[in-house]
Amino acid sequence: MTKKIRVLTMDDAEIVDMPEERIISRRLVRKDHGSETASLNVSTLGEGFDDPEVCYDYDEIIYMLSGEVELKFDGEVQIIGPGAAIFIPKGCTYGYRVTKGPNEVIAVFAPAKF
Repeated sequence: MTKKIRVLTMDDAEIVDMPEERIISRRLVRKDHGSETASLNVSTLGEGFDDPEVCYDYDEIIYMLSGEVELKFDGEVQIIGPGAAIFIPKGCTYGYRVTKGPNEVIAVFAPAKF
């Protein structure tokens, strides 16, 4: 694929609705756009969404736009709200529960997840 600068809008997003998990994922920057090193996702997670313990093989950056979550890591629980950025290095285990929703986030995955 030829490398080129891309300007993308939500009209370009691949929308994945996962109602059983209370997630709407808008996959905005993807591998099929030529991005192998990172992908960008705008997600809405419903109140009650609970991922009690996850560990991924990629770095993750989450920027909170709305809502409130309990973030569990290293034996601690932190309450996180709008304006906070969370960096989760590859291989780190954490839990993520939406306590006040909807929780809208911008997430960047590196290398590209999708």
